[in-house]
Amino acid sequence: MAKPDGPLVEAGRRGLAEWLAAGAPGPFTVPRGRDCCAEIDAIFWPSRWSRLAMLWRYLMVSLGDLAPSCALKTFCYRRAGTRIGADVCISPGVILDPLFPQLIELRDGGCLGMGARLIAHEYTASSFRIGLIRIGPGAVVGAFSTVRSAVTVGERATVGFNSYVSRDVAPGDVVGGVPARSLKSGGEVG
Repeated sequence: MAKPDGPLVEAGRRGLAEWLAAGAPGPFTVPRGRDCCAEIDAIFWPSRWSRLAMLWRYLMVSLGDLAPSCALKTFCYRRAGTRIGADVCISPGVILDPLFPQLIELRDGGCLGMGARLIAHEYTASSFRIGLIRIGPGAVVGAFSTVRSAVTVGERATVGFNSYVSRDVAPGDVVGGVPARSLKSGGEVG
């Protein structure tokens, strides 16, 4: 299959290299072109080896998603490139981003509730976005909650059941809802 070339793809590759070199601060966004899926593939997986590595990560995440125990999930997700600290609890039904698991970090003592979703990439009508997701030490992401790309859930913070987190959560805060808002102060998260 031929990969598209052109200014969008070249600019995307340069931007991605700069973003990675800078330590991936904030989200990285690429405008959607005419053939967005092929262009995104050409930017993020330009070679046969990069496509094979993506396939490996996808398979490992898929196995982890299906694994019944936390230890098996951790084993598979680490093989996919997810950074996982000590004593992390990953409940059944958790879904980690299958295309960009290497953009997810679960720090020591964190907990992902049943059915929690960490999605490090997303399409919008005008762009494609990726970003690091960091779950801080001792933080809890409640069951069936979704954490968006480029979000940090701070140390010992709690995300309530069935919430959508689109902004950083301060250390020690308790948030909930769609979109998630602080339940301690009644203010918006971030």
